[in-house]
Amino acid sequence: MPLKTTTVQIMPVVVLRAAPAVLILLALTLMMLHRADTLPVERLRTAMTDALTPALTAVSAPFNALVEQIDGVTTIRDLKAENIRLEEENAKLQQWYESALKLQAENQSFRELLNVKADPTLNFITARVISDAGGSFVKSVLLPVGVLDKVQKGNAVMSGHGLVGRVTEVGQRSSRVLLITDLNSRIPVLIQNTRTKAILAGKNQNLLKLERLPPDSGMTIGARIVTSGDGGQLPADLPVGTIVSTGENGVWVRPVSDIDRLSYVQVVNTDIDQALATGEITPPPKPAIYKSGK
Repeated sequence: MPLKTTTVQIMPVVVLRAAPAVLILLALTLMMLHRADTLPVERLRTAMTDALTPALTAVSAPFNALVEQIDGVTTIRDLKAENIRLEEENAKLQQWYESALKLQAENQSFRELLNVKADPTLNFITARVISDAGGSFVKSVLLPVGVLDKVQKGNAVMSGHGLVGRVTEVGQRSSRVLLITDLNSRIPVLIQNTRTKAILAGKNQNLLKLERLPPDSGMTIGARIVTSGDGGQLPADLPVGTIVSTGENGVWVRPVSDIDRLSYVQVVNTDIDQALATGEITPPPKPAIYKSGK
C-alpha cells in the first residue's frame, strides 16, 4: 500500500513540471505555422478562419446590438438636451431682436427730431495677415492691401471681435499695422458703462493699461472698453477689450481679440475730414468775382 501511494503522488508532479515545456513548444509551433508562407499552412489558416468567422459573428451579434441600442439612447438624450438649449437661445435671441428693433426705431426718431449728422459710412476691406506679430519689441503685421485698395494711414484694423490696431504705413499694395499691444500704441478710449475717457496704452504684452484716468473714476472688473473717436483717426464705439484687473498697479485691460493668432483682418476705411485729425480747418475758397468788361 505505501508503494502505490507514493506512485500516485509522483505522477501529478511530473505532469506539472512538463506542462510549461509542452505549452512553450506548442506556442512556438503555432508561431512558426503563423509565420510560414507555404501553401498548405496558408490553406489551413484560411480554412480555420472561415470556420470560426460564423461563430464569432454569432457570438458578437448580441453585443453589437446592445452597443447600438446604448449609442441610440445616448444620441437621443443628447439631441433632446441640445434641442432644449437651442430653444432657450432662440427665445433669448428673439427678445434681443425685438429690443434691437425698438431701439433702432427710437434712434431713428431722435435723429429726425434733432437733425443729427450721422457718422461717415464705414467701408471694410478684408485682408490676410502675411506676417506674424513680430518679436518682443515690435508688435506689428503686414497686409497685402494699400493705396490701390483705398487704404489710408490711420485706418482702424479689426478682427471678427474688435479692434486690433491701426495702419501706420501705406504703400501701393501693402500696409503695416501697429497692433494695440505695441509699446508705441496709444488709443483714446472710454469706459462704456461710465463714459469715462482714458488712454489705452500697449505694453508689449497680452494686457493693455488704462492711463490718464480721472481721480476716483471707479473702474470695475468686467467693464467694456470702446474707442472714443477723439482725434478723428479711429471711429467711435469700436470694441477694444474688458477690464480684468484694478489695483495699485493700475487698471489692466484684456483685448477682445486674440492678437497673437490673427489670420484675417478688416481695414476700416472711412472718409474722415482731415481737419478732425489735424485740428486745422481750411476756409472755403472765396467765390470768383467777374467784372463786366467795358
